[in-house]
Amino acid sequence: MLTPLLISLGILLGFQSPMARGQTYAVVVGIADYQALSYSTGDLRFADRDARQVVDFLQSKSGGNVLASHIRLLTNRQATQATIEQAMTLFQQAGANDRVILYFSGHGLPDSFVPYDARPGDQRKLLTYAAIKAAFRASKALTKLCIADACLSGGITRQQTNRSELAKTGRDGSNVAMLLASRSTQNAVEDRRLAGGAFTYFLLKGLTGQGDLNGDGIVTIRELHKYVAPLVRKRTKGKQTPVFYGRFSDSLPLAYL
Repeated sequence: MLTPLLISLGILLGFQSPMARGQTYAVVVGIADYQALSYSTGDLRFADRDARQVVDFLQSKSGGNVLASHIRLLTNRQATQATIEQAMTLFQQAGANDRVILYFSGHGLPDSFVPYDARPGDQRKLLTYAAIKAAFRASKALTKLCIADACLSGGITRQQTNRSELAKTGRDGSNVAMLLASRSTQNAVEDRRLAGGAFTYFLLKGLTGQGDLNGDGIVTIRELHKYVAPLVRKRTKGKQTPVFYGRFSDSLPLAYL
């Protein structure tokens, strides 16, 4: 049973039957080139590419044909703390039947993600988990998702406010769900042979068909987890374990192929 792993990713990403209703609003961030870093001091190689691939997927038929006007793509120097937080006000356009998504690929810290303009030792320029949760709370959408391909990203599940937020799930109809590249103590690996983050690579592979383990034309959350988690662990030689965290049934459909 995957009780803590049952997430509304499929609904959020627009993986829905033609009869389903509701819009998707997404902020997609990928930072490979940091203002204060170079390749020798910590710049990444593929985070911006991963973000563009996520947008391509969202705009595809299997990704829900999400409207371009409902997506904010921020890469590299566009992805400052201020612009990301401003972009997340997009979530306030969502109605109760809609879904909101934040995808972030870049550096992570125990309590935050790292925007383009972050400076070493300066806590004022970070995208904190608290700020993300505040942006989600400000949205009327009943389904909300944070996807992160970042080091230490599992730490977002350990915040003090998270326990009380999850306790409300099922009572007020509001759900915050997270698909995270690694545990709170692990790094997230970029793989040159895959030309991307290992987590995002296998996540997208799973959602575009390879995660349909029983061949019925539908990728469920249980199937996606069973597909992604072992492949990421194997590819990273056990150094990275994805965390899927939330509350939905194992049979939740994520993609109709």
